[in-house]
Amino acid sequence: MKKLLYISLLAVLLSAAISCNRSVDKRLVLADTLMWTRPDSTLAILSAINRDSLQGDENQAYYALLFTQAQFRCNGNCTSDTLINSALDFYSDNHNREHYTRSLLYKGSYFEERANPVEAIKWFKQAEDNADSTDYRNLAQINMRLGMLYFNNYATNNLDLNKFKMAAHYYEILNDKKMTMAALEYCGNVLRISDVNEAIKCYDKALLTAKELKDTTNIYSIDVNYALMYIEDSLYSQAKKYILEAYRLNNRFEENNNYYMLSLIYANQKDIDSAEYFISLPDKSQNTAYDSLLMYKALREIALCKNDIPQYRKFDKQYYRISDSLEHNETKYKLLDSEQGFDADRIASKGKKVNTLNKTIIILVALFLILALVTAALFIISRRKNRKDQQQMIDELKEESFGNYEELRSNLADFDNHFSKTMNERLKSLEEIMTGAYNPNQDSKSSEVVHKISPIADDDTKFWEGLYSYINIKHDGAMDKIANDYPQLSASDLNFIKLMCCGFSDAAIAVCRNYRNVASVRSRRRKIRDKMGIEGNLTDYISSITQG
Repeated sequence: MKKLLYISLLAVLLSAAISCNRSVDKRLVLADTLMWTRPDSTLAILSAINRDSLQGDENQAYYALLFTQAQFRCNGNCTSDTLINSALDFYSDNHNREHYTRSLLYKGSYFEERANPVEAIKWFKQAEDNADSTDYRNLAQINMRLGMLYFNNYATNNLDLNKFKMAAHYYEILNDKKMTMAALEYCGNVLRISDVNEAIKCYDKALLTAKELKDTTNIYSIDVNYALMYIEDSLYSQAKKYILEAYRLNNRFEENNNYYMLSLIYANQKDIDSAEYFISLPDKSQNTAYDSLLMYKALREIALCKNDIPQYRKFDKQYYRISDSLEHNETKYKLLDSEQGFDADRIASKGKKVNTLNKTIIILVALFLILALVTAALFIISRRKNRKDQQQMIDELKEESFGNYEELRSNLADFDNHFSKTMNERLKSLEEIMTGAYNPNQDSKSSEVVHKISPIADDDTKFWEGLYSYINIKHDGAMDKIANDYPQLSASDLNFIKLMCCGFSDAAIAVCRNYRNVASVRSRRRKIRDKMGIEGNLTDYISSITQG
């Protein structure tokens, strides 16, 4: 009797297993297998299926996931999140971890396509957290999507580079050459600002794969990125070689910024006709912020070639306005907060799953101690560096005499009261530091003195105009000569030079301008010298004008 019962039970289990196996619609399985090789066929198969005819919640959810994914694979757009929401609802309580990861991924993609990166990152991070460590396809996709979010929103801290490297790693495991090439190209795009040699390695590897695959679209893209890299390094001859190779591939450009790049190259080579021709081709109404940045950079160079100083200054102002808006893009900070916030939430969520109170306390205490130790270490390092930088500035100030400042003060009496008052405040504070106000054993005191001099704001027009007049009178029109001879200098550059004309040392300028250290002053001086195109030392050049 028992034997008969066991046989009956085994038969029921086998029947259930077969039934479950048959419950997944074969058309959906076929569509899924074609998703990465022939996504158009996947979409055609799914479009031919009447979703209402599918049996069971699993088939309904599977269809919803596949149809959403196929839409993104074919045209990168999904008109509604209704389908992906139904897949999420089903798989969140289901044991199919891979399908749930995919559902989270494409929910994030929905928000990404709607220009909501902050919401998108929340879903991508959940997908990353849920993915199995061997789920290389989804992990590659998640890292690629996260990298694109950070890159397109100018995020800092190398978040984009780390994600692109991980994506390339997973695509290499999958032997997906096309996507590996794409990830490497983006690695190059990030590195070209900070490490040109590493960027070239990434571009070379990506280009080799593109040529192996005979992928002219990506060869074109990589050539354009090579050109951008050389333009950012002011190597216009090399940039021209690559941008023209890209142009020959298509006999046209797909993006506005490519025309602006070519215009900028010709303007720097003094070929004004070619520069104006290429800058006239794009539809300006379709410009992105980055397109406009390159456009104004090219227009500025064209105006300089024509010696049209008013136009140069107009375009220079527009260029820096857009540059500043990109640099201080609020979205990138929100993305960083979301990344950190999700990681913090993830730790807290995992802590809640601990079964006993003792284990929970141990984990929280351990995390707190680690955080405290790291914070303490970073704080100590930061304080030591700040103390070293402050001491360096103060030592340099102490080496100076009071003579220069006394002479400067004696000449201020007949000048505008606002300018005189502001300058005297800075001289007085500098002298406090020089007379020994710094005490290495009293960090709060040293910090108070060093930062007592607030930075002279560039928008304090009255002060800078007074300083301009003072230098002209004292040094026989020195500022007029510099401003007229070098129209490419910005207002900020001229303000820096005014402090040099007054005899302020590097250390004094660093304190007055609230720079972190003297090295920042030297770096700024080199940039101004390069912009002016003069040989030798900028300080000597300024001295020759003021004393000549």
